[in-house]
Amino acid sequence: MPYGQSAIQKKTQETRETKMKIFATLFLGLSLVACSSCGPTELQTTETAEVEDPYPFVTWDTCSQSEGDHPCNFTLLDQNNLPVSLYDFYGNVIVLDFSAMWCGPCQQAGYDVQETVGKFEEHDVRYVTVLIENLSGEDPTLADVQSWASNLGISTEPILQGSRDLLSGSPSTGWPLQSWPSFAFITSDMRIHIWQAGYNQQMLEAMVEDTIAQNP
Repeated sequence: MPYGQSAIQKKTQETRETKMKIFATLFLGLSLVACSSCGPTELQTTETAEVEDPYPFVTWDTCSQSEGDHPCNFTLLDQNNLPVSLYDFYGNVIVLDFSAMWCGPCQQAGYDVQETVGKFEEHDVRYVTVLIENLSGEDPTLADVQSWASNLGISTEPILQGSRDLLSGSPSTGWPLQSWPSFAFITSDMRIHIWQAGYNQQMLEAMVEDTIAQNP
Protein backbone atom coordinates (compact mmCIF):
# COMPACT_ATOMS: atom_id res chain seq x y z
CA MET A 1 0.00 0.00 0.00
CA PRO A 2 1.35 3.39 -0.96
CA TYR A 3 2.64 5.51 1.88
CA GLY A 4 0.25 8.41 1.17
CA GLN A 5 -2.83 6.22 1.35
CA SER A 6 -1.73 4.64 4.66
CA ALA A 7 -1.27 8.07 6.20
CA ILE A 8 -4.75 9.15 5.10
CA GLN A 9 -6.35 6.04 6.59
CA LYS A 10 -4.47 6.57 9.85
CA LYS A 11 -5.61 10.20 10.00
CA THR A 12 -9.21 9.16 9.32
CA GLN A 13 -9.07 6.60 12.14
CA GLU A 14 -7.71 9.21 14.57
CA THR A 15 -10.47 11.62 13.57
CA ARG A 16 -13.14 8.98 14.23
CA GLU A 17 -11.66 8.18 17.64
CA THR A 18 -11.55 11.87 18.55
CA LYS A 19 -15.21 12.32 17.56
CA MET A 20 -16.18 9.27 19.61
CA LYS A 21 -14.41 10.69 22.69
CA ILE A 22 -16.13 14.05 22.24
CA PHE A 23 -19.53 12.37 21.85
CA ALA A 24 -18.95 10.23 24.94
CA THR A 25 -17.94 13.28 26.97
CA LEU A 26 -21.00 15.24 25.85
CA PHE A 27 -23.33 12.32 26.59
CA LEU A 28 -21.89 11.89 30.08
CA GLY A 29 -22.26 15.63 30.77
CA LEU A 30 -25.86 15.69 29.62
CA SER A 31 -26.64 12.65 31.74
CA LEU A 32 -25.23 14.35 34.83
CA VAL A 33 -27.23 17.51 34.16
CA ALA A 34 -30.44 15.55 33.64
CA CYS A 35 -29.95 13.49 36.77
CA SER A 36 -29.12 16.47 38.92
CA SER A 37 -32.83 17.35 39.02
CA CYS A 38 -33.81 14.03 40.55
CA GLY A 39 -31.62 14.13 43.64
CA PRO A 40 -33.00 13.43 47.12
CA THR A 41 -33.51 17.14 47.95
CA GLU A 42 -36.31 17.27 45.38
CA LEU A 43 -38.26 14.28 46.59
CA GLN A 44 -41.82 15.04 47.66
CA THR A 45 -43.24 13.37 50.77
CA THR A 46 -46.79 13.00 51.99
CA GLU A 47 -45.85 13.23 55.67
CA THR A 48 -47.66 15.97 57.63
CA ALA A 49 -46.32 17.86 60.63
CA GLU A 50 -47.81 16.87 63.96
CA VAL A 51 -50.24 19.54 65.19
CA GLU A 52 -49.47 20.66 68.72
CA ASP A 53 -52.38 20.54 71.15
CA PRO A 54 -53.03 24.16 72.23
CA TYR A 55 -54.62 23.00 75.49
CA PRO A 56 -52.66 19.97 76.74
CA PHE A 57 -53.98 20.55 80.26
CA VAL A 58 -57.51 19.51 79.27
CA THR A 59 -58.10 16.12 80.82
CA TRP A 60 -61.87 16.32 81.06
CA ASP A 61 -64.26 14.82 78.51
CA THR A 62 -67.34 16.89 79.36
CA CYS A 63 -68.02 20.52 80.15
CA SER A 64 -70.88 22.65 81.40
CA GLN A 65 -71.52 26.08 82.86
CA SER A 66 -72.66 24.76 86.25
CA GLU A 67 -70.80 25.55 89.46
CA GLY A 68 -68.11 22.97 90.10
CA ASP A 69 -67.80 21.97 86.43
CA HIS A 70 -65.22 22.77 83.80
CA PRO A 71 -66.73 25.44 81.54
CA CYS A 72 -66.92 24.86 77.82
CA ASN A 73 -64.33 26.76 75.83
CA PHE A 74 -65.23 29.54 73.41
CA THR A 75 -63.27 31.79 71.09
CA LEU A 76 -64.30 35.37 70.29
CA LEU A 77 -62.67 38.45 68.79
CA ASP A 78 -61.36 41.10 71.18
CA GLN A 79 -60.95 44.89 70.88
CA ASN A 80 -57.81 44.32 68.79
CA ASN A 81 -59.82 42.08 66.45
CA LEU A 82 -57.76 39.09 67.59
CA PRO A 83 -59.19 35.70 68.60
CA VAL A 84 -59.24 35.07 72.35
CA SER A 85 -60.30 31.79 73.95
CA LEU A 86 -61.47 31.23 77.51
CA TYR A 87 -58.95 28.40 77.88
CA ASP A 88 -56.12 30.83 77.06
CA PHE A 89 -56.39 31.96 80.69
CA TYR A 90 -55.83 28.55 82.25
CA GLY A 91 -53.64 29.07 85.32
CA ASN A 92 -55.31 32.38 86.20
CA VAL A 93 -58.29 33.12 88.38
CA ILE A 94 -60.86 34.51 85.93
CA VAL A 95 -63.64 36.99 86.45
CA LEU A 96 -65.91 36.32 83.48
CA ASP A 97 -68.26 39.27 83.04
CA PHE A 98 -71.29 38.99 80.74
CA SER A 99 -72.56 42.50 80.03
CA ALA A 100 -74.73 44.56 77.69
CA MET A 101 -73.65 48.03 76.58
CA TRP A 102 -77.02 49.62 77.40
CA CYS A 103 -76.94 48.29 80.99
CA GLY A 104 -76.04 50.86 83.69
CA PRO A 105 -74.68 48.39 86.29
CA CYS A 106 -72.63 46.76 83.49
CA GLN A 107 -71.05 50.12 82.72
CA GLN A 108 -70.24 50.65 86.41
CA ALA A 109 -68.58 47.24 86.56
CA GLY A 110 -66.59 48.23 83.48
CA TYR A 111 -65.34 51.39 85.19
CA ASP A 112 -63.99 49.25 88.04
CA VAL A 113 -62.20 46.62 85.90
CA GLN A 114 -58.68 48.04 86.15
CA GLU A 115 -59.06 48.75 89.87
CA THR A 116 -60.16 45.17 90.48
CA VAL A 117 -57.31 43.70 88.45
CA GLY A 118 -54.80 45.98 90.18
CA LYS A 119 -56.01 44.97 93.63
CA PHE A 120 -55.43 41.27 92.89
CA GLU A 121 -52.35 41.66 90.68
CA GLU A 122 -50.20 39.37 92.82
CA HIS A 123 -52.72 36.56 92.28
CA ASP A 124 -52.73 36.91 88.45
CA VAL A 125 -56.46 37.58 88.29
CA ARG A 126 -57.77 38.22 84.77
CA TYR A 127 -60.99 40.06 84.00
CA VAL A 128 -62.66 38.92 80.77
CA THR A 129 -65.66 40.92 79.57
CA VAL A 130 -68.04 39.38 77.04
CA LEU A 131 -70.40 41.96 75.56
CA ILE A 132 -73.63 40.26 74.52
CA GLU A 133 -75.52 43.29 73.15
CA ASN A 134 -74.59 46.78 71.99
CA LEU A 135 -76.57 49.96 72.66
CA SER A 136 -79.13 48.92 70.04
CA GLY A 137 -79.57 45.42 71.42
CA GLU A 138 -77.64 43.93 68.49
CA ASP A 139 -74.50 41.81 68.41
CA PRO A 140 -71.48 43.98 69.33
CA THR A 141 -69.06 44.98 66.59
CA LEU A 142 -65.36 45.73 66.72
CA ALA A 143 -66.17 49.44 67.08
CA ASP A 144 -68.47 48.63 70.02
CA VAL A 145 -65.89 46.72 72.04
CA GLN A 146 -63.24 49.31 71.25
CA SER A 147 -65.47 52.11 72.50
CA TRP A 148 -66.31 50.09 75.64
CA ALA A 149 -62.60 49.71 76.41
CA SER A 150 -61.82 53.35 75.62
CA ASN A 151 -64.77 54.95 77.41
CA LEU A 152 -64.39 52.84 80.56
CA GLY A 153 -60.60 53.02 80.73
CA ILE A 154 -59.95 49.29 80.26
CA SER A 155 -56.37 49.03 79.06
CA THR A 156 -55.07 45.56 79.93
CA GLU A 157 -58.06 43.22 79.88
CA PRO A 158 -59.91 41.69 76.90
CA ILE A 159 -63.33 42.89 75.76
CA LEU A 160 -64.91 40.24 73.57
CA GLN A 161 -67.51 40.45 70.83
CA GLY A 162 -70.18 38.03 72.02
CA SER A 163 -73.80 37.39 71.11
CA ARG A 164 -76.91 35.74 72.48
CA ASP A 165 -75.79 32.54 70.77
CA LEU A 166 -73.59 31.95 73.83
CA LEU A 167 -76.56 31.95 76.19
CA SER A 168 -78.91 29.18 77.22
CA GLY A 169 -81.35 28.40 79.99
CA SER A 170 -79.49 25.11 80.44
CA PRO A 171 -75.88 25.24 81.69
CA SER A 172 -75.10 22.13 79.69
CA THR A 173 -75.68 23.94 76.40
CA GLY A 174 -74.77 27.58 77.13
CA TRP A 175 -74.20 30.29 79.71
CA PRO A 176 -77.30 30.70 81.93
CA LEU A 177 -77.46 34.41 82.79
CA GLN A 178 -79.90 35.56 85.44
CA SER A 179 -79.33 39.30 85.17
CA TRP A 180 -77.21 42.04 83.62
CA PRO A 181 -74.39 41.82 84.38
CA SER A 182 -73.69 38.23 85.39
CA PHE A 183 -70.32 36.97 86.59
CA ALA A 184 -68.75 33.53 86.61
CA PHE A 185 -65.72 33.16 88.90
CA ILE A 186 -63.36 30.51 87.54
CA THR A 187 -60.47 28.89 89.42
CA SER A 188 -56.95 28.58 88.03
CA ASP A 189 -57.58 24.92 87.13
CA MET A 190 -60.57 25.99 85.03
CA ARG A 191 -63.58 25.20 87.20
CA ILE A 192 -66.55 27.47 87.76
CA HIS A 193 -66.46 28.21 91.48
CA ILE A 194 -69.53 30.42 91.81
CA TRP A 195 -71.89 32.70 89.90
CA GLN A 196 -72.89 36.25 90.85
CA ALA A 197 -75.98 38.00 89.47
CA GLY A 198 -75.86 41.80 89.37
CA TYR A 199 -73.01 44.08 90.31
CA ASN A 200 -71.69 45.19 93.65
CA GLN A 201 -67.96 45.95 93.84
CA GLN A 202 -67.48 44.75 97.40
CA MET A 203 -69.37 41.55 96.68
CA LEU A 204 -67.35 40.96 93.52
CA GLU A 205 -64.06 41.41 95.34
CA ALA A 206 -65.21 39.01 98.06
CA MET A 207 -66.03 36.44 95.36
CA VAL A 208 -62.60 36.90 93.81
CA GLU A 209 -60.92 36.30 97.17
CA ASP A 210 -63.01 33.19 97.73
CA THR A 211 -62.13 31.88 94.26
CA ILE A 212 -58.43 32.49 94.85
CA ALA A 213 -58.73 30.40 98.04
CA GLN A 214 -59.98 27.45 95.93
CA ASN A 215 -56.81 27.28 93.84
CA PRO A 216 -55.04 23.91 94.02
